[in-house]
Amino acid sequence: MASETRRLREELLRRGVRIPAPEAVVLEDLDPERIAPGVVLHPGTTLRGRSTLLGPGSELGLAGGGCFHDIGCGRAVQLWGGHHQDAVYLDGVRLRGQAEVRAGTVLEEGCQGGQHVGFKMTVFLANTVAGSLVNFCDAIVAGGPSAAAHSEIGSCTALYNFSLQGDKWASIFGDPVAGLTGRSAPVFIGGQSQVVSPVRIGPGTAIAAGAAVRRDVPGGRLYAEAGPVFDQPLDAVLYGPLDRKVAVTKAVIASLDAIAHWYDAVRGPWAAAAENAWEPELCRMAARQLRAGIAERIQRLERLVGRLPASIDGHRRQLELADGGDRRDWHQACLDEQLRLMADWSSLRRGFPEPGPGPSRPSAVVAPSAAPGRDFGAQAADRPLDRLAASLVQLRRQGRTESFQQAVATVDAELLDEVAAALAAGVRNAS
Repeated sequence: MASETRRLREELLRRGVRIPAPEAVVLEDLDPERIAPGVVLHPGTTLRGRSTLLGPGSELGLAGGGCFHDIGCGRAVQLWGGHHQDAVYLDGVRLRGQAEVRAGTVLEEGCQGGQHVGFKMTVFLANTVAGSLVNFCDAIVAGGPSAAAHSEIGSCTALYNFSLQGDKWASIFGDPVAGLTGRSAPVFIGGQSQVVSPVRIGPGTAIAAGAAVRRDVPGGRLYAEAGPVFDQPLDAVLYGPLDRKVAVTKAVIASLDAIAHWYDAVRGPWAAAAENAWEPELCRMAARQLRAGIAERIQRLERLVGRLPASIDGHRRQLELADGGDRRDWHQACLDEQLRLMADWSSLRRGFPEPGPGPSRPSAVVAPSAAPGRDFGAQAADRPLDRLAASLVQLRRQGRTESFQQAVATVDAELLDEVAAALAAGVRNAS
């Protein structure tokens, strides 16, 4: 182990990686070719994994080190500390303090996190900022149109994704399709909020500080609710109403699929036009994590459906015992929903994308017409995503923009409208 660290350390130093205290850094099972010159590894850093990819100017361990395993970083990413594994960070992401970031996480350009944040299966589109002591797993957040007009998740906010029955649910904040092109109105979640997944919070909505959220909230609202007060018998086998929860989950799967196709069809060609090896690979790493999120959501639904027979039997027993009234109506409504979900599950499952290491089964509206990285500058198909990719590739080859977000902002608004309409139609059809 020590000899491997010494060998890797010497190779990285030769490549122009800065290691201020070489003896205080642990390096294991790395491909040095995937670590760009100009990367800084601070004392106390442990860096592992053949998949690890670090872009120029990225810094790890600024707050006394940390463990970084199979992560991908773009340019000038700062990860101050904590434990990071199977996550992807695009240009300029900054996470301060001791973060815990796990698989399925993708943070786009300009995203930030304060002290001690926790992410898993978390997708922050560009210009999303989380404060300190934020636990935000299983979520898609559409950022705002700029760093100044960003989506904000206030300090001490918790997104509760784990249910009494052991299920995990995911939520959507803002409009992910509009967020891809920097056109989603930002979402504001006040500090010390408690959000119970699964919910959909519309673009331009603000959640008051200290609020609870247990239901979907449309866009353009100022919203808060108090915690419920009740005392009733509990049978943890019984599932309550599920239609809305399944609908939100279908929307999450469809949104993740649309974002992954965006990476294949638009970001992929843009990255390939850079004429370096690491940018296309970072794009592919992000797409794999997005598809890991799809697989997670499908697996969680399959697990839930497997538990429904016991819940259905329980509701039938309660109906036999009930004398009438609201409680009987509640059991009957839950029973009807769960029987319908059981009956529809096979067809519903067949309609989901098939996640994997490469592109998922394509949607007729969203899918690219060719493999990522082809020469879009020659001739593009008539689909909006292909035409957008061709425009972005041309801008990059001409050296007219410095970043992906800047390039998208310079594209004709009418074309962006077409792209947004195509992506939104794909999401609607799938969900």
